[in-house]
Amino acid sequence: MISEERKNKIKYSLKNTKERRKNQIITIVKTKIYMDKLSNKTVNTLKILFLESKWLYNYVINREFTDDLFKTDYRINCVDVYVIDHYEKRKLKYLSSQMKQGLIERARDNIKSLHELKNNGFKVGSLRFKSFISSIPLKQFNNTYKITNNSYIRIQGIKQPLRVQTVNE
Repeated sequence: MISEERKNKIKYSLKNTKERRKNQIITIVKTKIYMDKLSNKTVNTLKILFLESKWLYNYVINREFTDDLFKTDYRINCVDVYVIDHYEKRKLKYLSSQMKQGLIERARDNIKSLHELKNNGFKVGSLRFKSFISSIPLKQFNNTYKITNNSYIRIQGIKQPLRVQTVNE
């Protein structure tokens, strides 16, 4: 059982957090990476990172493996990938847990959007498999990514800082 002092401390902390968040501004930063100055290892890491994100997204929306999209666990390390006429198990080595969370959340949001459109009378189909993914959501500043200055960004799992062109939205 929690004491009154502890309850008041939690209540005060939550109140302070709400006040602090009222002044915070949500920002979304889209960047384009300059590939000409990257080492071969970094280029390969980026290619594999986006390939693994495609595998995970397609695995999540595939009803053959996941009965309920909303119960998908982000701690998954192996996914089944369709190759020509059969499925192969592939390991996810480069995607961090927060990147996986972001991709799973994106699939859930897409399902919710289709559901809302259907409820509003629009004719909708199911989610289609992706042949490529061009963006990965990076959730936590200073953990999954860090903007060092206006021209460079660091991403978790990639040692070399990436030179970027920032496109704010």
